[in-house]
This record gives sequence, structure tokens and C-alpha cells, in this order.
Amino acid sequence: MNAALITSGGDSPGMNACLANLTKELCGKNHEVYGYKGGFCGIRDEDYRRLAPRDVQDWYKLGGTMLKAGRMPELREEKWRELLVKNLRKNQIDVLIVIGGDGSFKGALSLHETDPALTIVGIPGTIDNNIYGSDYTIGFDTALNTQTAYIDRISDTASSIPGRVFFVETLGAWDGYLTNSSVLMGMADFAVLVEAPLANEEICARVKACLEKKEKDYVLVTFAEGAEQMFSAAEYVRKQLGVNLKCNLLGFAQRGGSPTAMDRLHAAGFAKHAVKAVESGRKQGYIVYKNGKYDCLDIALAARKKTFDWFEL
Repeated sequence: MNAALITSGGDSPGMNACLANLTKELCGKNHEVYGYKGGFCGIRDEDYRRLAPRDVQDWYKLGGTMLKAGRMPELREEKWRELLVKNLRKNQIDVLIVIGGDGSFKGALSLHETDPALTIVGIPGTIDNNIYGSDYTIGFDTALNTQTAYIDRISDTASSIPGRVFFVETLGAWDGYLTNSSVLMGMADFAVLVEAPLANEEICARVKACLEKKEKDYVLVTFAEGAEQMFSAAEYVRKQLGVNLKCNLLGFAQRGGSPTAMDRLHAAGFAKHAVKAVESGRKQGYIVYKNGKYDCLDIALAARKKTFDWFEL
């Protein structure tokens, strides 16, 4: 069996660890492994290399993705789907394993629908932790640890000169798992989320209430990037309260860095169960981690919205 591996969409820490484990698992079972660069675009351009365990032996500790990531919106068009399938057939690829998010899984499903003989398996690789049916996605823990260290450093200076207000925008697209985690850990006073929006007036009232607490040296609020509100809220609060308010963007530093031990463990677990799904004869699906166990779901389910219920808002 010949298997193609791609990392699609945005990069996330732990993708390399997953690629390394997939390569070792597949080669250990006498399968051929090919890594395509740049996601689906690598299949389009036939930009690939054969992978063996010796090629990936140090990938587990590297951030980003050695295969590069990318998006290919052209997959909405039938002619491009047919071209990709044609290129995979030409290289005798039997299985396509996609590490990415729901958009990447949708692209993989479209290729399977174009050629039902092509086996596709998805592995959740996104810092957003927003894949339906899975409690965890590769990269979330590393991104959360980066966020934790960032806010810890802000709190050092915040407590040294009392009376200031700090707004911090995290990554996470339109999902608040990263943003609200700092509230749960007691690091932020409250969060502004797409799932739980707040008007600038309400944000201002909450900041004012926090400042009036005698036990508070500073106020720290986290904003989800998808809310697109941090700067407008900051301008409003400054005008209304006349406070010293600092805006802070975590930005793409949150997507980088060497993966944590947790992300490496899950990368190995997802990889092992992806290979198991392939060898079981399953033609399509994506691996999830739910209630402490790995499972494989119909890949069409990945398009559903993950319910924001693993903690209280």
C-alpha cells in the first residue's frame, strides 16, 4: 500500500511529531510513505518526497511542519478535484492522510467522493481545539502554554505598578477555547468571545467594577481574535474611564514553538489510530479523542460546529 501524507490549512505544533509517527507506523507495516509539500497544492504540483523512518527521526521536537502547510480553495471546482485524483492515481497512492482542520477534511472528502477507491483519513491538527466530536486537537496544549507564559509575564509588570488595565488578544479564530482558558485558570478577569459577545459598554462596566475591588492591583481581559473587538473596546474604555490601558497581541508566535509533551503524546496516539483505521479497511473517516479514548468518525461529521460545553462560559 502507498500512503500520501499532507499537512493542510494552518500549521500547529505537533504536526511534525504526527508525521514522524505516521511514517514509522506505516513503514513498520511495510507500506510506502510519500510526503506532499504544501497541503493539497503539493498534490496538484506533484511536489512530494518518499519518507522513511530515518528521514523523520528528529521531527518530533520541531514546531511548524516540515511538509509545509497551505490552503487550496480551488478544490470547490470539479476540475481541480479530478486533477488531484489523477495525480494520486499516477503515483499509485492508495491512502491519503490529512493532518489539519475541518476545512482540510472537507477537501479530503471531496477527493474521496471523486474517487471512492481512494482511502482518506483525517487527523485533527489545529491550535483552535474546534473539531467536532474530539476533546483535543494537536497543537492546542502548546498554544495554551505559550499563552500562559505570555500572560504570566504581563502579570509580573501589572502587579508591580498597580492600576493598569491589560487587554490580550489570543489566537483561536472564532472559537474561545484558548481565550477562555485563561479565565478558568484565574489569570484573566473575564473574556470576550464570539460565543459570548459583550458590547463595549459592558466591557467598560466590568473593567470599572474590577478596578474598584480593593484586592485588585490590575485588570486583565482576554479577547478572541474572531471577535475583532480589542482595539475598539480599548478606545472606548480609555475615553470613559481615563485609565492606563495596554493592548497586547499574541499573534502568530502562539502557533510556533516546539510541541509540548502532551501534544507529542497525542500526535503519536492519533497517528497510531489513523493507521489502524486504514488497515481495518475503512475507506474514509477522521480520528477523534473523546472521553480518554481514540475513535474514528465519518469525515462528513467534521463539518458540524463543536459545542462549546467543556467548561462554563
